[in-house]
Amino acid sequence: MEFGELLDNSCLVNPVYAIISAQKEARKLLKNALKSVATRADAEILLLRPKEAWQGDLSCSVCFELARTLKKSPKEIAEEVARKVNENHKKIFVEKCEPVNGHLNFFFSPAFFEAALKEIRKGKGDFGRLKLGRGVALVDYSHPNVGKPMHVGHIRSTILGDSIKRLLSFSGYKSVGFNYLGDSGSQVAKLVLAMQKFKDLPEMTNEKSMLDYYVKINQEIEADAALNEEARGILERIEAGDEKTLREVERIREVSMKAFERNYGLLGIVFEEVTGESAFVNDAKKRVVEAVKKGIAIREADGTVIVKLEPELPNTVLMRSNGTTLYLTRDLALADYKWKNYKFALNLYVTAAEQNLHFQQVFKTLEKLGREYCRKCVHIGFGLLFLEEGKISSREGRVVFLEDVLNNARELAKEEIKRTCEYDAQMIEEISTKVGIGAVKFALLRITPEKNISFDLKRVVSFQGDTGAYVQYTYVRASNILRKALEQRTSPGRRPLKALAINDAEKNLVRALADFPIAVESAAKQFRPHILCDYLLDLSNSFSAFYDACPVLKAETLEERNQRLLIVEATKTVLGNGLRLLGIEAPERM
Repeated sequence: MEFGELLDNSCLVNPVYAIISAQKEARKLLKNALKSVATRADAEILLLRPKEAWQGDLSCSVCFELARTLKKSPKEIAEEVARKVNENHKKIFVEKCEPVNGHLNFFFSPAFFEAALKEIRKGKGDFGRLKLGRGVALVDYSHPNVGKPMHVGHIRSTILGDSIKRLLSFSGYKSVGFNYLGDSGSQVAKLVLAMQKFKDLPEMTNEKSMLDYYVKINQEIEADAALNEEARGILERIEAGDEKTLREVERIREVSMKAFERNYGLLGIVFEEVTGESAFVNDAKKRVVEAVKKGIAIREADGTVIVKLEPELPNTVLMRSNGTTLYLTRDLALADYKWKNYKFALNLYVTAAEQNLHFQQVFKTLEKLGREYCRKCVHIGFGLLFLEEGKISSREGRVVFLEDVLNNARELAKEEIKRTCEYDAQMIEEISTKVGIGAVKFALLRITPEKNISFDLKRVVSFQGDTGAYVQYTYVRASNILRKALEQRTSPGRRPLKALAINDAEKNLVRALADFPIAVESAAKQFRPHILCDYLLDLSNSFSAFYDACPVLKAETLEERNQRLLIVEATKTVLGNGLRLLGIEAPERM
């Protein structure tokens, strides 16, 4: 289900930003002009942001659609429409409309640029905030498996879910981060078996020693099928609540949780609730009984319970013949728990696209059980992350520990900072953490979710080109200018752009700044943070062009200086807000 289908139309009340007002004004001017020159004014008016500055601030190609009906060339229609638009004296944010080869190009007035800068200064950290919806948006993400190391493959769900949570919170929802740990699967049973069998291995004290146990037990199981039956027996005892077995499971959980918490600390990730599959085993069994009673599932002769989903989806197992539950069964109980405790407006699951069918089956089973809230459930699937050696596999020991990746990223950043700057050790440590981890986050978030990623640490944490470090550096450049201005006892002006012309470099930058709410809305509605990444890169490029063309502290006049300081201040605000929505810290120095 798409985001738009889940919105309560009664609460679509967005703040009136200058860019929204300008778009509405241009559309209204165009509609009025079309009424006077066309026999039909119901043509779709699509206003787009042109790529080139000479094409204006908004462009429309509606004249091509009208050409056949009016039996005139698009060029002729555009010239007539533009004349009508320019004759209208009710223009505020639209300065003029220019016809170019059948296209209509709208240019914004100085009043627009003034209003945009004022609202950024007034809004500060809240600039770009929207009201797309209300109520609780539950974002279920990260969910590493207890008993397995938190490897680099977990980072995508973790940072993607965190950014979506931030975007929805910024868009009017009360966002809740939910981490559902895999703590009752076969991997836990195998580890319990490994602790019983391998007395020669070092004590299991961290995730790396845990991986040694996990790899070895899987090797032994492949050689001896009887061991697999022992592991199944342990899994049965876990679900039955055997105290001795559960004590061993708790030991595994404690080792895993210490590693999880270190990684979340490095990433700056905070969850409002953390729970695990084991908490839902008993309720899952009740859902099986309910499904059989309602006739949507059947119990076969060997005791296996199958939920009937055909022909829409493949049928699937709800309970094994030995009475144990599956991921899907526990997900049904989890969904009921979420609804009971949160009465969510949105319930998002951020997992690999490999689970697309699984969640289709979960949602369809919920529907058949009569859970109306299933319409509010959405699965956001993403591509896999591959190493150069191939797909990540804990079973075979082919993993890259997430903590190692983050620490290596910090070290790479530290080397670059030491090479170019002279800071004390504490400052270098602080900056390298923000830049190194920020680089990893930005590099992965910038890729559209459905694409697979071939992971290369050096490429991911590169500080050259279109990277998170480039955006952070742009923020630092703006901070440096403002800091120097403060040292010189000057500050941004209060009444910009009224008595002073605004040049093209200034216009392009302010126009890009004004677009921030549009980028936030698009990223939030589509659950796609990469849209915001692309926006921040474009904004950084616009600032670089402004920086090269417009001296700030050495401006020719005090008025120019104050005006440009205001633009720099607005740039810092928007970059900071955007980075925060990606879960990336903005350093003041770099």
